Amino acid sequence: MSSVEVIEDRSGTTRRTRARLGLADGNTLAVFIKRPSRSFAARAFVAVPRLSHAEVAFYTELQPQVPVATPTCRGARHRRWGFTVVLDDLVDTGATLRSSTDAITPDEAQALLGELADMHRRWWGRTGSHRWLARNPRRELLLGTLLSPTLCRLGLRRAADAVPPSLRPAIARYARRRRAAHAAMGAGPATLIHNDCHPGNQFVTADGRPGLIDWQLCRAGPWARDVAYLLATSLAPEDRRSAEQDLLADYLVRLGPEGPASEEAWLAYRRHVAYAVEAMLVTTAVGVMMPAATSQALLARACVAADDLDTFGAL
Repeated sequence: MSSVEVIEDRSGTTRRTRARLGLADGNTLAVFIKRPSRSFAARAFVAVPRLSHAEVAFYTELQPQVPVATPTCRGARHRRWGFTVVLDDLVDTGATLRSSTDAITPDEAQALLGELADMHRRWWGRTGSHRWLARNPRRELLLGTLLSPTLCRLGLRRAADAVPPSLRPAIARYARRRRAAHAAMGAGPATLIHNDCHPGNQFVTADGRPGLIDWQLCRAGPWARDVAYLLATSLAPEDRRSAEQDLLADYLVRLGPEGPASEEAWLAYRRHVAYAVEAMLVTTAVGVMMPAATSQALLARACVAADDLDTFGAL
């Protein structure tokens, strides 16, 4: 490498740098570099649940076995004092990235759900060869049980009108009884899940294939978490209402015979919208992962879905 030109450098949950590298052979390479955030609070938020360990492990162990489009990884390493992940800059490859508040179309959701179904089918009941995939949900359950009541209360105070009054008692009750709720949601075989597929983590390759970035929350978990999180945060409410049953049916066909029956799947889908609500409430409470207006917009979508589907009643 003969030179480094920094194009953009910003810090949120992690520090993210777009740069152009001059190579020894005279060519250049556009890269996207992830490192620990400049913010102490953000570094702690990533370090305590070991999110950076998961992302490094995804790119070094799992990426070749994942059918969903992902950025090419040029190197990923974790050290005691930090981590570095170097990816091809998707902008330079001609890919289209979304902003976190974009609403996707039902057709776009169907395409991404198809990719997720392929991934879920490949890993269905087969995550045991990577023990960290199972450790991550156990760690999340412990931390969530300890922190969710406090963070949800704070999120509700900061959420303004994103959470309707009718849902607030149910959300507070869910936070207090989170362990039991997640026991109900976690029933059935585990598979590899992305666990954070809101619009800001989605992209479309130059040849039109949907993909996902930010794999730091990936883990072994229930298929319905990805499906519910995707539809609740990515679709405009009117599109979700009109398309969600057909989208779920298409996903189950793509998933194949190992998947659940349609009635069981519908119940799981309704229940898992609770995680989308909680995730956006925690994001709103912590305040370092995305701008408040962004988290509140996604929270509002998730709350409309929870209300429409009687999510907390289903739990």
